[in-house]
Amino acid sequence: MSYQLIVKKFFLLILVVCVILAGCGTTKKTSASMTYADFKALSPEQQKKTFSKMTGAEIYALVKESDENWPVTAYDLISPKNAKDTIVLFDSNGVLHFNLAWPCYGGFLPESIISIGELSGTMDVSRDGGDGGCSMSSGKNADGTYPNDSQRSVPKSSAKVRIGTFDIDAYKKVMDIVTNGQNDEIRLSMLAELGYAKDIAERFISDQAAWLHRDEVAGKDNIADGAKKAGHTVESKYGYYGVTAPWKVGDLNLSGMAGQLNTVLRWGTLCDSGLIYNTGTAEIH
Repeated sequence: MSYQLIVKKFFLLILVVCVILAGCGTTKKTSASMTYADFKALSPEQQKKTFSKMTGAEIYALVKESDENWPVTAYDLISPKNAKDTIVLFDSNGVLHFNLAWPCYGGFLPESIISIGELSGTMDVSRDGGDGGCSMSSGKNADGTYPNDSQRSVPKSSAKVRIGTFDIDAYKKVMDIVTNGQNDEIRLSMLAELGYAKDIAERFISDQAAWLHRDEVAGKDNIADGAKKAGHTVESKYGYYGVTAPWKVGDLNLSGMAGQLNTVLRWGTLCDSGLIYNTGTAEIH
């Protein structure tokens, strides 16, 4: 065998060894080591498949790292132990996002759902959340306290809730105008006649348009689906009233049974317009 041939075979052997070693050092990234950026780079179907195979600890870590981490940062009872049962990858008309696996039908007991249009007068309300939400608790317990988070089926051990008095009759007048089918100019004029500033009136209109597309209103197993399941039809234009469903999943055992509203207008809009007044805060445990 010539010297040149021996050298060629030697270098070929070295090349083969290098390829084998490189292959051994390159392993397919598992869900345990997947970053949020890696996850979002997957196709929607791949995201669903990957998410379904993750453990609770992996889901918790992925969500916590993400820019939509509220399911783990806002709720102290959501943990790596129960994340597999409590956190979902929700498909909202083809757009995937993290959400909690809230009870179906907007968190209402189906048989309790009625239209806010059937209510009148004023009502004590409270919200554990920010200005952008439409869900709130109604009424107080027999001892004068506001419903705690277990009664609200909210996975928190305690909270400072925002409180106020809801003027239902004034709210219904606003919704009658907002949903009357007239153009914006006419509706804004009619709302001005009721004493609302233009910026507030514009928020009434934009809130109503956005509400129609919320998950609990237009998504799978929405509030109207719950009413239909219970065998009755509910007028939706005013929003919904009922009782919070219990939420028992994984190691969560939330009692539910608080009064609940899902208003067409956001909490911040209701407060800024005066439709919710006597506002303040209260501690719940």
